[in-house]
Amino acid sequence: MTIPEEKESQAAPQNTFRAVPIFEQLEEGRKRCGICEYRCTVEPGREGVCKVRVNRDGQLIAINYGVVSRADLELIEARGFMHFFPSAKIFSVGGYGQNFPSVSGQNTFDELPTGAAIRSLPLERLARFPIDQQCRGVLFTYNEPSMWYEYLVDGAKTIKANGMFTAMVTNGYMTTDAVELVGHYMDGVRVEVNAFTERTFMILTGQTQFQKVLESATRAQKRFKAHVEISTRLIPGVNDGPDELRRIAGWIKLALGENTPWHISCAIPDSDDLLWKAKEVGENMGLHYIYARELKSPRPLTADSPNPPFDTTAGGNTFCYKCHELIIERTGEIGNETRIISLEGSKCGHCATELNIHNSIWKL
Repeated sequence: MTIPEEKESQAAPQNTFRAVPIFEQLEEGRKRCGICEYRCTVEPGREGVCKVRVNRDGQLIAINYGVVSRADLELIEARGFMHFFPSAKIFSVGGYGQNFPSVSGQNTFDELPTGAAIRSLPLERLARFPIDQQCRGVLFTYNEPSMWYEYLVDGAKTIKANGMFTAMVTNGYMTTDAVELVGHYMDGVRVEVNAFTERTFMILTGQTQFQKVLESATRAQKRFKAHVEISTRLIPGVNDGPDELRRIAGWIKLALGENTPWHISCAIPDSDDLLWKAKEVGENMGLHYIYARELKSPRPLTADSPNPPFDTTAGGNTFCYKCHELIIERTGEIGNETRIISLEGSKCGHCATELNIHNSIWKL
């Protein structure tokens, strides 16, 4: 969508520069960035792996502050949150910069535009526009939000100060210091967990510290009381083995709780068999809510499982895992129409079972 322009001219490129708040000064003018776990050592005149933080004139600066790649008005379900402010209208916005290769095949907005192609969103408009559009919150997505970190922190503070919720979709590969700085201002987080071994993580990202992703998710929930959902993009032959899926599902249940939504998708089309197998792994590990939006066929029945478990997310809806009553109804394309049927706070409106559905700006 297009955000209405201000009457004054577009911000000059230098207004998109900001000092990186977390870094280490090294010898010979080098800087070690402290935003993501790449911890790039940036030589004078060079840039980090993200391409948006550069060592220039003796400073480590971000050159993408407020530069917008995409923005949309939509329901929050369209961005993959199912238990966080269901049916809420949001302003989703993203910038430029990535640290991981894409596993989605979609535009990742890793190349910063130049000249007239630069579109900047000042903080006051970041807050005023969603208020004018009667949004309940702002979601940072499209690119990796930590690569837009300087704007992410300032933006989250501004949004919270204006009575809206904040959320982001992230790969979670942030340093502890970075999570600490932004965590106080973040209400909802969807973390991409695509690997649970160093080998798989290396194949997908070129890195080995997959535990850092897990630490970011648990810190967001335990320390900052943010609502957390997990997503996994299945790559056939890479991370779709039952052992790896069991490890991911087991970690979700143990570290975040059995009601934590797990979103699974696949990098190839017509992947119902693979998605059903992954969903079954999660169910067997004790997870109550496993969403697979790409599923087109009903659950296959086999001799080994003639009586499959009740599907709490059938059709993209949300059912109580205990009494099986419909809690949230979603019709049409996910994110188009959502209707809350029976929900009392975060509990089932029929049997009062806790479902971990977050619908308040207050952190519990």
